[in-house]
Amino acid sequence: DALPICTIEGEWNGVMDIKYATGESDVFIDTKKMPMVKKKVRKLEDQEEYESRRLWKDVTNNLKIRDIDAATDAKHSLEERQRSEARERKETDTPWETRLFHEDGECWVYDEPLLKRIAASKH
Repeated sequence: DALPICTIEGEWNGVMDIKYATGESDVFIDTKKMPMVKKKVRKLEDQEEYESRRLWKDVTNNLKIRDIDAATDAKHSLEERQRSEARERKETDTPWETRLFHEDGECWVYDEPLLKRIAASKH
């Protein structure tokens, strides 16, 4: 039985502490002290129909303006649309086609993981 050499506890948006098997502990990372890095994403109008930001834009916009009822309605509408599309695919025996993932047993695996992209950029 292998024992862990350390454990990390804390909040993803705050302080995480590391505790070593020796009992010694320290701050592992304090995300509040890290610089903010702005995400680089395509404009919504340039995204494809089923990209997450485009799908969830009404929910996100309503949450930003603190209209919880409208956000809930938008989320419900999106989820009902997705259920309806899933029923239609099932009825027509149409498989769900993915662009970026493939099924591996009961798991979904990203087709272009970072290590694969790094290796490809070195050639």
